[in-house]
Amino acid sequence: MGRDFELSHGGRKRLIGRWKALLSSLGIDPDPHFSLLDDLLTRHSEPQRHYHNLLHLSTLFSLLPAKPHLEFAIWFHDAIYDPTRSDNEAQSAHLAEQSLKRLGVSLALIQTVVAIILATQDHQSDDPDTALFLDADLSILGADRKTYKAYAQAIRDEYAWVPEALFRERRAQVLQKFLSRQRIYQTPAFAMLEQPARENLQHELQTLLREPGHNRRK
Repeated sequence: MGRDFELSHGGRKRLIGRWKALLSSLGIDPDPHFSLLDDLLTRHSEPQRHYHNLLHLSTLFSLLPAKPHLEFAIWFHDAIYDPTRSDNEAQSAHLAEQSLKRLGVSLALIQTVVAIILATQDHQSDDPDTALFLDADLSILGADRKTYKAYAQAIRDEYAWVPEALFRERRAQVLQKFLSRQRIYQTPAFAMLEQPARENLQHELQTLLREPGHNRRK
């Protein structure tokens, strides 16, 4: 796992405390459900995760209000992350649905969490809390140039199995999709990241396009 996105000392303990507090706030005894927490921690520590890992969860917790639907969405939105597949969001939503049913939380809460996770497929929503979650999830795009460069490399490492030329082509398509939006960030809370995010994306896109072997076909 890339050192740039490792959880700091004590971070794992804070995440465990966050989980216990979340369940307790819903009147659920966390102790009988430790196996679920352990599974989530294990999933987010998998070797293919150079960015979508425990630090990513910790960052989202620091950016979002402590609402149960947002907190469960943080825990589950990348719970299944296989870079060789295209259905990670749907699979993560299904895992969230089944896990939250076992916890005994309300159907309304489960449906809200599932909807947030599914919205990460295209990162757009008209629902205010979902839009806030999506903006937080994309906050890395507006990071300082050094951090963004480390992020871009971490994404490349997660897709190390993809041949270089093909990765550049597909990554460029993703960047162009974000740049073509009228707004990358949908909420006032993250509006200040709009310009730096566009600069970062444009810089990475230019780097991809000028590197040898890039396929320029439209």
